[in-house]
Amino acid sequence: MARSVVPYLDKAWSRLYKGRGQSEIPDVINLADVNSSWPEFRAGVRASLKSGQVGPDYVEIIDAPKNPFAVRPIARLTVHDRLVYDTLVFAIASLIESELRESVFSARWGDDGEEFWSPVNSWVSMQKRGVEIISDDPFQLARTDIVSFYEHIDVSTLAIDIQAVGASEAITERLVRYLRMFQQSSHAWGIPQGPDASGILANIYLLPVDEFVHRAGFAYLRYSDDMMIFDTDRESLRNALLEINSILRSRRLSMSGAKTKIYDHRESVTQLEDLEKDAINYGIRVGESNAGERLYKLFTEAVEGPQRDRDVKFALFRMGRLKDDRALPWVLRNLKENHHLASQLLQYLECFPERRSATGRAFISTMQLIIDHKYDHLEQRILQAATRQSVHSPTIRDMAWAILQDKNKSNLPREFAARYLGRNSTVADGQLLRRQYEDEQNVNVRRALLVAMYEAKSVSRGLLRSLASSESQLSWVSQYLLKEPYIPLPR
Repeated sequence: MARSVVPYLDKAWSRLYKGRGQSEIPDVINLADVNSSWPEFRAGVRASLKSGQVGPDYVEIIDAPKNPFAVRPIARLTVHDRLVYDTLVFAIASLIESELRESVFSARWGDDGEEFWSPVNSWVSMQKRGVEIISDDPFQLARTDIVSFYEHIDVSTLAIDIQAVGASEAITERLVRYLRMFQQSSHAWGIPQGPDASGILANIYLLPVDEFVHRAGFAYLRYSDDMMIFDTDRESLRNALLEINSILRSRRLSMSGAKTKIYDHRESVTQLEDLEKDAINYGIRVGESNAGERLYKLFTEAVEGPQRDRDVKFALFRMGRLKDDRALPWVLRNLKENHHLASQLLQYLECFPERRSATGRAFISTMQLIIDHKYDHLEQRILQAATRQSVHSPTIRDMAWAILQDKNKSNLPREFAARYLGRNSTVADGQLLRRQYEDEQNVNVRRALLVAMYEAKSVSRGLLRSLASSESQLSWVSQYLLKEPYIPLPR
């Protein structure tokens, strides 16, 4: 069995390592330690797959902001456990792909059976297809999605689905065992949120909905649990929604009442059409002189009144590439209020290294505002950005120490606090990092502290050699540090 899934293991590692910059849970050293010892690490994953001893013993749940008030529970798996999961799912991805219709745009396994479609391109393609549909006839649009979709996927039902598509007994047994252990080892339910592999399993779970809509003859589009149904008759759309709700209930899922609506033709166009964004993209591509002004106008309109987050992200990404700094004052003032957009705002700031002083002041003022409040995601992203941009500040260093020593915080900001301290340390800091390492229990924070001690020139080779030859999870990073590498900045 292990030999048959090896190509999928290599694909899983390639995706995880190369996609590290896009991860919702970034790694403090971009998985450089695993990459440095990949042949040996790979052998360990293969052994687990062969033996059938799969499944996480422990899963950390990271609360990733969806908006200023709500979060998504992202599963943080060890690299070993993540690769086991991805490999098992990738091994059956082509079987699931063969069951999907053209109306499904999420987590599609490419035509060569070896790669995903780009998520962003897939979403845009679905929107454009929706515009084409409503342009042909005076269609109305029914739109719905599912409450906490991944968390409510029933593993027993999913196991039957996996068998039904033709997965081997060995893969089915291992995958179901893995998912049951995931549920037992974390405060989440269903399947892990975050990994690409879960999107593939989500598609098979919604096959009954796809089949019903197809047989009923509706025009239909789906991206994960975001469903759009088109018809000229409002009552037909209402009946379809009721039937979909019944199908979902049989699968232990619930339709979102707040997001289930039927739009008339005019409203349908506004739900789908982004003609102005298309025009801006085209203008930038061909070098139109007014494209930058149209982009800035889109940004200013997006932040006035009820904020349109998608337009903010669209505009900031392109303004950064164009070196248009007119959004800087807004971004510098609004890091806290837009903590759910922290990645996009901080990436924009990074496009202007000449404004590092202003950026550093904004980091300090924002971190002072959120002291004693639950903004772990924002703290982590600011420390990551400050490390990347070489923002050296005694004030940030003091706040990083407070974050590192606060064991009531989630681990991710503490790890990035350690990395910042390692790169901005005094001699005394190096000594204190060693003491912090000795008192720390969490293996991920200990790993980050070893890296910090190395960068602060305060780690002994004896300690690294001892850990490198042990069965500890810290053996990989210790082997890596013994090679005296230049450690990559977190992406």
